[in-house]
Amino acid sequence: MSVPDSPAERAAGRLDGWAARIRSNPAQVAVSVLVAALLAGGTWLAAQAGGDWLQSTRLETRSMALTVEEVRHLYQDQAPVALDLALLEVRADAFQDASDAVTSRGFATPASRLAAAEAATLRKTAGELRAGLQQAGSSLLSADYERGDHGYAVSSRLADALTLTGADPQGVQDAVADGDARAAWALRLAAMSVVAAAAFVVVRTAGTRHRAQAAMQPSSAGPPDGDDDVGLAPQPWQERTRAQRLAAAVALVAWLLLPVLTAAQLVLSSGSARDDAESSRRATTITGSLLASQLYSSFALRSQQEQVQLGMLSLARQFVAVGDDVPGQPELAKADSAAAATWAQVAGAMTAPPTESDGVPAEVVAMVTSEPADYDRLLAAQHEAVDSSQRRGDAANLMTLGLLLAAFTATAAALARRPGRAGTTATTTAALMAATALAIGVVAVVRSLA
Repeated sequence: MSVPDSPAERAAGRLDGWAARIRSNPAQVAVSVLVAALLAGGTWLAAQAGGDWLQSTRLETRSMALTVEEVRHLYQDQAPVALDLALLEVRADAFQDASDAVTSRGFATPASRLAAAEAATLRKTAGELRAGLQQAGSSLLSADYERGDHGYAVSSRLADALTLTGADPQGVQDAVADGDARAAWALRLAAMSVVAAAAFVVVRTAGTRHRAQAAMQPSSAGPPDGDDDVGLAPQPWQERTRAQRLAAAVALVAWLLLPVLTAAQLVLSSGSARDDAESSRRATTITGSLLASQLYSSFALRSQQEQVQLGMLSLARQFVAVGDDVPGQPELAKADSAAAATWAQVAGAMTAPPTESDGVPAEVVAMVTSEPADYDRLLAAQHEAVDSSQRRGDAANLMTLGLLLAAFTATAAALARRPGRAGTTATTTAALMAATALAIGVVAVVRSLA
């Protein structure tokens, strides 16, 4: 009656069966092809990710150019003349109110007639200016943006204009997301290649040890040698002499380093490409923010200057009235003073910075309202992206050097199979090259994290 195998013995038997299958030449070919295919797929996906990130910079540049042009057209071409038109109408109302305050009592004075004439002149000027601007295609002066106080909804016009520009900020985000997704899959494939190579070595080594222990038993006949090894994957456990096993072990280390260093090189090069694209997009954002904020600030400053000029005009009329006793000047001065107070409210509404509640995208709001402190923050982030790209790029170059050394190690290990001093020298050289490749890989990773 036979005693049933223990769980450990059954597991060892299964491991021996797996090892027996993967020691065959077809298994070596399959593992080698699988590792090569995974690395090739990861490299292709990493290249596609780099293309997506590069495309995001093109889309960002185009989107920023269209956005800044709309901001320029509004704050430089349309809003200033709309501001002038609103000022004419506000002053016309103020002079008409001054005239009506007198004529409502049943009589007219030279001052009331002068104020009425001034109001009519200003309204005529405003009407002609409006007609000319509307004929020229000023969209801000349409009825959709008129306010009850003679002002215009500048921010609402900006929101509507941005929807028609063709700018595609969402496309930029989608391109970056596509690149990130492909880079993540590239990393997965590279990691799978490392796992496949390591699994082949682990299972083969463990199975070899189990068979060696079984061969020491008297009843063990040992497995057949099988076909000659094709040598795609170094297998030191099959070598007969110590020198050959050592040379094969060095070659195996180099064989394992190839997928490991390739995976690391993919990660670093992809990270460098992503950081490079991010630095480019941030530089574009900084440039666009500078231009947009300057255009808005210039428009707001013009409004403030007109307020000051209107206040000075009121004071000047009072001085003229005191010095020369010109008829009607006190009334006109009061009208200009009232217009200045009203104008401050109208101009304040027209020059208010855009907000998301106006329908303006958050990134455009940030551009228009940006200040020097924001530029410092954006510039610091852009510099960090540049530095990170350079660090990872340098580390990727080091990884490439490590890959070359690992490949040369395999060649040197093949020469190490020769007997005598030549084989020993080749083995030592291959070991040094493998150690150097590993050290370069470690240094590259450390530098990328610094």
